[in-house]
Amino acid sequence: MRKHYWMLLLGLGLLSSCEKVKDLSDEASIERFEITSYTPSTAELGDLYRDDKFITIPVVPEDNLFPLTCQTVLETSSSTHKILGNYEKGQDIVFNGGESTINFFLIAESGFVHPYTIRLEPIDTGADITYFKFTGSDKMTVAINPWNKTVNISVLDPGFPITIEPNIHLSENATYDGYTEGESLTFNGYDDIKKITVVSEDGQTRRTWNIQFTGLIQIPNSDFELWGKFGNEINLNVETIDPTPGYGKGWATANNTFVKGTLPVEHNGGYAAKMTTNEQNALIFGKLIAAGSMYTGCFKFDVGALNDPRSMTHFGIPHTLRIKSIEFDARYEPGPQLKQAVKSGSKYSIEDREGVDVGQAFVELIRWTGTGEFEYHGRPADGVELLGRGEILFDGKDSKYRNWAHYNLPVEYTDYEKIPTHIVIVFSSSKSGDIFLGAPGSTMEVDNVKLIY
Repeated sequence: MRKHYWMLLLGLGLLSSCEKVKDLSDEASIERFEITSYTPSTAELGDLYRDDKFITIPVVPEDNLFPLTCQTVLETSSSTHKILGNYEKGQDIVFNGGESTINFFLIAESGFVHPYTIRLEPIDTGADITYFKFTGSDKMTVAINPWNKTVNISVLDPGFPITIEPNIHLSENATYDGYTEGESLTFNGYDDIKKITVVSEDGQTRRTWNIQFTGLIQIPNSDFELWGKFGNEINLNVETIDPTPGYGKGWATANNTFVKGTLPVEHNGGYAAKMTTNEQNALIFGKLIAAGSMYTGCFKFDVGALNDPRSMTHFGIPHTLRIKSIEFDARYEPGPQLKQAVKSGSKYSIEDREGVDVGQAFVELIRWTGTGEFEYHGRPADGVELLGRGEILFDGKDSKYRNWAHYNLPVEYTDYEKIPTHIVIVFSSSKSGDIFLGAPGSTMEVDNVKLIY
């Protein structure tokens, strides 16, 4: 991750090189963080605590809690040079939900980056469901959300009607109102919601919880059968993958008037997506290397950004369930000569490079806590929290990748508690296409992508 933070600083123009500034401190820390006041004033906050990465604010979940606005005081160490991100000293911080986070970076004198996150932690109300399991639930995703009083049971096809006999744990000494422990629940569909009211030991707190099944959704058109032209808003009316169920909610390519790097190819009686790396003449920028790519998200063409293709690729579509892995069929073949577009003056020219091209497939589960429209270009950004990731590199030197094969790409999570908001899946015929490095003629073909829960 440290490499990515250096890239962030370079993009902001804060460093003149990737080298650490000699004789300056790498240290940057928080010496004091306090909440001086908050609204709504009825909110119940516990004693906050912090470590070298997180500031955690315990809060009692209650109706009408959000937005929760906190006035804060922050003091940093003398070796802290600057604060970057969506927090500044003394500013109000706003949480729009229990999963919201405030992300920022302390920059040391040397330029070393220390990431911090301010987050909320639910305090037991005394009327909570803390555990919910039943026979067969180990094959499903059961998510208990104390902020909105829900138990979501996610499964691809439960076979309605389905009857369960849940094993439920409550807050200490809490009781039910209108439900008997061990009583079976029958669900007739995804819209069938059962309600269980929990009462605290002292009788002062009552919380009614919604219990429901939700479907484990696959991404539409993941067999890549549907292609076409869909108007100027979508890839300048150039042939691309059908974005069903809607623009920015399904699959996309970076195809445009200048680059047509991803097109359908016949496979197993239908189609697969074929990505190809090419040389492109990019108007005033000169000659560039353009990798073919397929990803979840959308493409927004900007002629002024031809020298930064990542800024035009908007990765990620809405998705709120944790997955184990993705599966897909693929084959990869590198082009004959690795090349790179290098800027000289105001234009790029292409130079040969040693080595063999590498294809790439990766998946990321993202939690978006920023304001406004979600935007992610595969680079660190305010409000974008990476919860889990998996990657396969198709080394062109290894001939085994040149035949069709089935792949399972597991997701490795760094956070097992937070609920994702978006999923990013990317395939590319040249891993380093964003820096114009690749072998013209490199191809990656992909078919039948599936989410594994």
